[in-house]
Amino acid sequence: MKNRNRFRIFTFVVIGLTIMLMNSCKKDQNNSGNGGNGIVIKGKIPSNSGKSSNLQSSNSLTMADAKKVLVFSKYYYKIYDIVDGSFSVNGQLGSGVALIFLDASNKYIGNLCPQGLNMLPLGNLSNGENTSIDLSTLTLEGTHVIPAHDPLGNEIQISPTEINCLKAIDGYYEAIAKNIDVDNDGNPDVLSNKQLLIYTMFAINGGHWGFNETPPVPIDSTHYYVNYMVEFGGGSALTFNNSDIAVSGPAGDPYNDIKCWGYMKAPQCGGDRAFISTFCRETRAQDNAPWGSAFLPFKAGLYTLTLDGTRNFTLNYSCVDMKYNLVLITPTLHTNTEGKLTSITFEYRLPNGTTINPANVVTNVMVQLCDASMRQFYVNDKGKLTGQTGFDMITFDTPIDISQLFQMDLWYDDLLGNQYDIIWR
Repeated sequence: MKNRNRFRIFTFVVIGLTIMLMNSCKKDQNNSGNGGNGIVIKGKIPSNSGKSSNLQSSNSLTMADAKKVLVFSKYYYKIYDIVDGSFSVNGQLGSGVALIFLDASNKYIGNLCPQGLNMLPLGNLSNGENTSIDLSTLTLEGTHVIPAHDPLGNEIQISPTEINCLKAIDGYYEAIAKNIDVDNDGNPDVLSNKQLLIYTMFAINGGHWGFNETPPVPIDSTHYYVNYMVEFGGGSALTFNNSDIAVSGPAGDPYNDIKCWGYMKAPQCGGDRAFISTFCRETRAQDNAPWGSAFLPFKAGLYTLTLDGTRNFTLNYSCVDMKYNLVLITPTLHTNTEGKLTSITFEYRLPNGTTINPANVVTNVMVQLCDASMRQFYVNDKGKLTGQTGFDMITFDTPIDISQLFQMDLWYDDLLGNQYDIIWR
């Protein structure tokens, strides 16, 4: 029971920090679409083009039918008009941004897809926050919108390895493209503040941190112990009474063990959001587990979110295979002659050992230091590591006493919006 209680304490801390991260991230991303603050992304629509298949209408649409661009990343949606065959939109530095093209009736035509990637990873850019991306003329292949100018490897400085890493998980964006109208009224939900988003949360045992000249000892990738949750966020029009929120699914093969782990309503969840809620599938942990609970994964499929017992919303969920696409952040603690912590350095690798540039995969990193009672005695929530600050090191002007250090949590958001907690002990 002691281990189980520790994990329960940890999990409630996680939920609180998740809310805080969401508010901070949302504020930043809303600014990116306001008055030109952010990375400018431009393109042109050809006046004539061939027919395309269409996911949301029986009609065959072409790029010539495109009249609007829906831009989204985690906690940020905005629709831009296409004027005289051209558009100019904004995306936030350090995020993954998807562009979805709609006709005048808001029907789905396709989404931007350079090199088979369903988003633009705006992490490591050639000119930083002053980078401007001109996609030039766009053509349609199925539902993939292909730019004449490919920014990957140009304005977006990213390696083929990193592109393939993102490709393996960006089926997530295809699912979100299908979720732009979950109430099936023919209009993108964001227009009526009814948008619904779904993300995955992971807690992973990383191993033991490094200490001065002793390197970190990561867990072998075949022995990761992982807890999973799914997180729903609803627009300001999606209110519900009391605690009447539930999730069921997936369609055709539903679980019978999904439960609500926690939720927060407006105004605590910030901005134009009505709620944030986390769901899990809890079971008994195995005997050799590093902590006392086990939260099972959710498989891909169609899930139903129910508010007030009667209002149902269906969403496509793409199950990210974390074990093969995880970025392992390995920390090394550095102390002074008194044994107090002066800095922490970090390396970023895929589970197979390949070193990557975190700016192309990671949005931000938050560090938590906890004692054996899971009391946090340090957290850099107001100074998270980003592409602007650099991801390599945290230094402490006042050295920290770590004699009671039991656990280090390294939180990061990937460019898709999913959250990871790499736990080191």
